[in-house]
Amino acid sequence: MESARIIYETVLGSRVCDSHWWRVRKAMQSAELTLDKKGFELFLMLRNISPRYFSQYHKIKGQISKIESSIGEGCTGEQFITLLDKLGITPNQSTISRWFKTAGGFKAKSFYAKQVLIPICAVALIYKSKVQNSQLSKIGA
Repeated sequence: MESARIIYETVLGSRVCDSHWWRVRKAMQSAELTLDKKGFELFLMLRNISPRYFSQYHKIKGQISKIESSIGEGCTGEQFITLLDKLGITPNQSTISRWFKTAGGFKAKSFYAKQVLIPICAVALIYKSKVQNSQLSKIGA
């Protein structure tokens, strides 16, 4: 387990205290992320983009692999919005801007690499499930 902590600290770029590491490990296990370099990078990206809902990643994990193939090495902002429409995700423009904040902002003509888009796709899918759950709870009430 110490080697995983060393990898995390290397990816993060600083040392962390025991309680921080315990919380990170617990959050990653609940989100069903692997304790390796790729898992830590994804964890940090998701946490930066959506601090409240990144722990819901395990619910949409299977859908991400399908989206990865359609993205290829990356796509433009317009193509990404089209992909979201195909998935039934229609967020407000301000929501899209917030998602792309860590990528330097959203521009329809800009090209975004796969590494940038995968965490944003994950957040978009979590957003979709959150919106659907909210609508279902309103119907049931």
